[in-house]
Amino acid sequence: MIKNKRRLTYLIIALILGAALALALVLSGDDPAPTFQGSKITTSNAATSPTPTETASGDPLVVDPAKEEPLLDKFTSKDPFLPLATSNSGGGGGGGAQTELTAKITMNGTAYTVTKGDSVPSTNAVFTISAVASSSVTFALASGSFENGDSSVVVGVGETVKVTKQGGPSYTLKVISVGDSGGGTQDGHSITVLSITDSNGTAMVTLEIDGTTYSDKKVGDTFTTSWGEIKIIAINVDAQTVTIMHGDQTITLRAGQVIVK
Repeated sequence: MIKNKRRLTYLIIALILGAALALALVLSGDDPAPTFQGSKITTSNAATSPTPTETASGDPLVVDPAKEEPLLDKFTSKDPFLPLATSNSGGGGGGGAQTELTAKITMNGTAYTVTKGDSVPSTNAVFTISAVASSSVTFALASGSFENGDSSVVVGVGETVKVTKQGGPSYTLKVISVGDSGGGTQDGHSITVLSITDSNGTAMVTLEIDGTTYSDKKVGDTFTTSWGEIKIIAINVDAQTVTIMHGDQTITLRAGQVIVK
């Protein structure tokens, strides 16, 4: 009798424990039961990065970006002192047009104002101006070559060069000045002494005023220019100077000098 009571008691306790365990499982919902590994407690759904799931067609669904951890290694640093790169479309609208250079030269004492491509003289050309740089002019023979076999010669500003054509005459070339093309300036008039020469004992000067050349002027000559009336007062061939009168003002200039009044 006593043994039967004990068995009944154990059975009731087992039923109560079973009911309590079932209730606990219901209350815990979908949370996985913890598993014990040594002294550590782990769960079967430990936090992991979200992974895309597949749709019915087999294509992966896009993971919500807000749930992804940022990939910081994809960001690069920027030097704040370096300018931002800008694209160059390359189409039109560049800088302003480049100004053509004009040279003031003499050939055998005759003055010319030339630019690249001009012939000297303009008829029955002996030379072609193949280049005009800021510090020199290149003279190319229209035909033939010089005694040294070259067909062109570079003459610097202020330099005088004598060249001889093979089997032909000699030429004295001088570059007086090089500047922008055009006549007068915004602030006044440009006056240049192109050359001072002696022709059969008579001193002569060639001037350029506002782009116009006045050749072979002698002492006492008076002529009208865009600057006004000019009179030649004195010419010193040895010193390469000329004295002119403009109104009541007397000015002494040297060969190659350019002034603005």
